[in-house]
Amino acid sequence: MPLGIPFSRSIGGGKFHSIAGGDDQELLITVVFSSNVCIKIMKAIKDWPKLATQGTPIVGLEYYSADRQQVLSLFEQYARLSSLKAYYWNLGYSSLQIIKIREGHCVLEPTDLAVNGDVVQFLLERDSPGIFLLEDVLESEDRQFEARRISQLANAIFQFGWRKVEQYWVLLSNYIQLPAKLQPLIPILKCPLPDGFEVTAIVNQFCEVSVCLDCGSDGVAAKKQLIRACQGLPAAEIKLVLERSLSLTASVNQIAQLVLEHKILQLKDQGLEFIAQPDVPTAGGLDLLDAYLSDLVKLNEPEARKYNLRPPKGMLLWGPPGTGKSLSAKLAAKKLGYALLAMSWGNVIGSPNPDRALAKILETADHLGGCVLFADDFDKGFAGWDSNADGGVARRLSQKLLTWMQEHTSDVLMLATVNRLGMLPAELIRRFDDGGIWFVDLPHNGARYEIFNLHLAKYFPHQFGEGKESPWSDRQWYSLLSDYAGTTPAEIGNAVKRCAERAYCQGRPGKIELADLRYERTQFVLSSERSSEDIQAIRNQASFAKPASGVDRSKFSSSEQELFEYKPPAYEPI
Repeated sequence: MPLGIPFSRSIGGGKFHSIAGGDDQELLITVVFSSNVCIKIMKAIKDWPKLATQGTPIVGLEYYSADRQQVLSLFEQYARLSSLKAYYWNLGYSSLQIIKIREGHCVLEPTDLAVNGDVVQFLLERDSPGIFLLEDVLESEDRQFEARRISQLANAIFQFGWRKVEQYWVLLSNYIQLPAKLQPLIPILKCPLPDGFEVTAIVNQFCEVSVCLDCGSDGVAAKKQLIRACQGLPAAEIKLVLERSLSLTASVNQIAQLVLEHKILQLKDQGLEFIAQPDVPTAGGLDLLDAYLSDLVKLNEPEARKYNLRPPKGMLLWGPPGTGKSLSAKLAAKKLGYALLAMSWGNVIGSPNPDRALAKILETADHLGGCVLFADDFDKGFAGWDSNADGGVARRLSQKLLTWMQEHTSDVLMLATVNRLGMLPAELIRRFDDGGIWFVDLPHNGARYEIFNLHLAKYFPHQFGEGKESPWSDRQWYSLLSDYAGTTPAEIGNAVKRCAERAYCQGRPGKIELADLRYERTQFVLSSERSSEDIQAIRNQASFAKPASGVDRSKFSSSEQELFEYKPPAYEPI
């Protein structure tokens, strides 16, 4: 309901009234819209007066703690327009706090209404008019307390039907999951993260007010970088971090970096890894997958939308460990120009409140302005799926993920990697059909050659850097690639790294000989040999998946051989 429109509701003879027009209404509109930070919050809770009018005395409100000032201010003004008082309480207070606006700031003042630990019971026993904002009253791991709280809230809703008092409760929390008994009785309002347009408005306002800013040689690019860094943070938190960063530097580029560092730390606290700009050269040997990712870049162009074309919402990478699946996720993000948001599905399921953890991850992904949501070892979170060994958590969360993958319209590509596809429920596997299920196998000779050169260029740039001709002949390379048959990309990378370490310790840093790599091969057992039965089983089941690598057409291609019968050669010094 628009502010300033008269409304009323009856609760047992009482009336909830708003004031149409007047100085107070002007003050409300001015305060709320004086900052873009408040706009999103107002939009989110504008339905509260409607609910109050329709006889809903208790609502839940999900919000971010950084936005508390704006939320309390808005309800204080709702209360003032209706000749009521607004109160706030959390576990840090022993009494109800009255909310007041002084010089444009929201302040809390103590009252003589002592709560004595249970604010819900306190209000149940008193006919005190007002709007009561109650923080985290639903939070408890004590089942007895939880049962009592459910009964208290149900009793309150029943009592509001006959009590002649204008009393309204707003249950505040970062995340609200009502028990089944209360779900039909208490609606939930949400203050989501600001979208791209709103973040842009906040940043523009910051830049207009901060006249001392240094935008560098390219002001437009600097502002875009700052906007991108702010996406995924609550509105009030953006404003706070911007102001704090401005006290340290006037450079827009440096402010953007400080905001990004802040965001990375915030997401890390949630168990998430955030990489704003993944830096990977290529996924060696995965030519078919690489070509498909290039197609996704085209489908992500605005022009494609005119033809009702959009990139897929999900992709699944399946294969043995160490074959480059995680690297492929970073490559996908780089090609699309997206950030990478990595989560552990197992950690989500094992968290104290898995529903909250997943909800926050999905909301963050939706508001990052384009990202690859990466779930590594996705299958590990589904152990005991059929038996409900985890109490049904995996089943419940997967349903939420399925719904989100089907309904979300944001620029998010869900990319998951699995070692054991059979662990996933069939309905979840089907959700990845649009982007496809890709099988990432052990690399062939041509792929191993590419992978070797990527790592050799990193550790030995003077011998294998860009534009350098390989110091080894094709015959030597073929011999080396044969030695490393059956290795994973990870094993090749580790072997080159250990050769670099040994060369440095021997007084020849940045120099490598063919003999170094041949010797290193004799120092470890292939993971494909240690887990040959498991890997072979994976390969036998992969007939319906898309191959990530094409046929080896390099000059080092060889006739097919039985992989697990291969025996590494004994080391012979050259």
